Amino acid sequence: MSRGVNNYVIACRSYDRPDIFPLKTYRMLAHNGLTDRLYIFVANQNEKERYEHSLKGLPYKKIIIGELGCAQVVKAICHYFPKGQRIVFMDDDLVRFYCFDADKKFDKDSNNLHRYLEDAFDTIDKYNLGAFAFASMQNKFWLKDKPFKEFRPFLMGGSFFACRNDPEMIVTQISHNEDVQRTVRFLEKYGGVLTYWWAGFETHYGVEKGGMQTSGDRGAHHERTQRTKNITEKMFIDDKLIQAYTQGPKLYPREGLWSFKLKTAPSIWKVMSERGVPLRHASWSWFHLRPSSQKGLNSI
Repeated sequence: MSRGVNNYVIACRSYDRPDIFPLKTYRMLAHNGLTDRLYIFVANQNEKERYEHSLKGLPYKKIIIGELGCAQVVKAICHYFPKGQRIVFMDDDLVRFYCFDADKKFDKDSNNLHRYLEDAFDTIDKYNLGAFAFASMQNKFWLKDKPFKEFRPFLMGGSFFACRNDPEMIVTQISHNEDVQRTVRFLEKYGGVLTYWWAGFETHYGVEKGGMQTSGDRGAHHERTQRTKNITEKMFIDDKLIQAYTQGPKLYPREGLWSFKLKTAPSIWKVMSERGVPLRHASWSWFHLRPSSQKGLNSI
C-alpha cells in the first residue's frame, strides 16, 4: 500500500499492553489483512522497545513514540500525519470485528473490515459527512428496525472512530470524555456521524490492565469517581457545545465514572435548528446504494 491522504491508515494508541495488544487488536487486524496499514503509537522509548519485542517477526508499518495520555497521543497522531489524511483511530483491546450480512446472518469474527472502511471513507467524502463509527450492537432485537448505515446524531466512541485528519476537530485537551467533546464538534459542523448499525467491535471496556486504567488520565482507582465527576462538571461549564448536545453530567455506577450522554436524536435536531446548523439525515440499505431516506442529506 502506498502512503497518501486517500489511502487510509490505522493509528492504534497503546499503553502498557505489549502482551495484550498482539492477542486483541493486532490479531483482529491480521485476520482482516490490514497490518500493512498499522501505525502503533506508544508513550516513550521504553514502551517502544517492549512492543517491538512482543511483535518481533510480525508485520506492521511502524511503532512511533507519541506522548503519555489519551488526549496527548491523539494529538501526536494528528501531528504525525498530513492534514486531510484518512485515519482510522483504534484502541489496542478490540477483540474482533463482527458484522451481519444482507440477510442478517451473523459473522462473529469477520474478515470484511476493509470493505466497510473503504465504503465509509468514500461515503463521507461523497456527501461531506465528516466522520464515521460503528454502532457495535449485537442484539438483533435492538437492531431490527435499523438501516444498514445511517447519517444521524451518534457518539464517536473513543475505542474506534475514523475521519480525515483535522486537528482542530479531533484533538482535545483532556483525555476523559474526549469522545463526547469530539462528537459534539462534528455534530455542530456536519450535523451527524455516519453510523454502521449492523457491524462493530467486541471489546471488554475497562477490564484490562494498562490504557487509561494505569495512565493516570482518570486518577488512581480509589479516586476515580470523584475525579471524573470534577472533570465532567467542569467540562459542562466550559464547553458550550457539550451544554447544547448532551444531557449533562451523569454517573455510570457500573464503571464508577462520570461522563455525558448525548441528547436523543429529535432533541439534537431541535438544538441544531435553533443554532442554525443545517439539518441532514439519510439512510442506506446496503454498501454503495444511494441514500434511501426520502428527505436525503439536506433535511430531516
